[in-house]
Amino acid sequence: MENKKIEKQIYEVNPHTMIILPHVTGESLFSRVIEIGSDSISKFTPFELIKTSCKYFGANYEGRKEGTKHLIGITHKPPIIIDPMSYMYAFPTASPTNSNCVWVFPQHIKEYSATSDNQTLLQFSNFETVKIDISLTSFNNQIARTSMLHMKFSQKMRLMEAQFPYTNRFFPSSGIVAEPFTPYKTSQNNPHNPFTD
Repeated sequence: MENKKIEKQIYEVNPHTMIILPHVTGESLFSRVIEIGSDSISKFTPFELIKTSCKYFGANYEGRKEGTKHLIGITHKPPIIIDPMSYMYAFPTASPTNSNCVWVFPQHIKEYSATSDNQTLLQFSNFETVKIDISLTSFNNQIARTSMLHMKFSQKMRLMEAQFPYTNRFFPSSGIVAEPFTPYKTSQNNPHNPFTD
């Protein structure tokens, strides 16, 4: 990782973004960004990348956070919708201002399980694996919160389409009503899966 080129330009998350991890170089906190097919270092912190990406999709982080509070009542380590049109949801593993916070994009997770040192091993849809410093219990809690946010937002969109069918011309169902998260699989260390239970 130390030999990777550090990208100077700001990075905006996209549908290929799988995870953003903190990456310390000297006394500086950068970001390691793993996408489907790429792995790079950004000179910006994970939280800076998340906030910039929210703006890129027409909102700010505080607005996305307030949206989560309104929909599911969560204010501590809230999952957020970065872009509803492309189903980009993300959640933090700690307080976003914590230098150890990782941002996970759960739509790319194939399965996950506990490790012997009380961390969580993620396997993504491209079979790449990453171990992150969060217990399985806490990770399950964040997954459940993201699932609830996804469900509540989808319900709102379906209700809007039912009440105002002409909006289908502008927001077709294939683009606005999100599909359920389905790639998750339970494992022996993870008997409860909120996406499939």
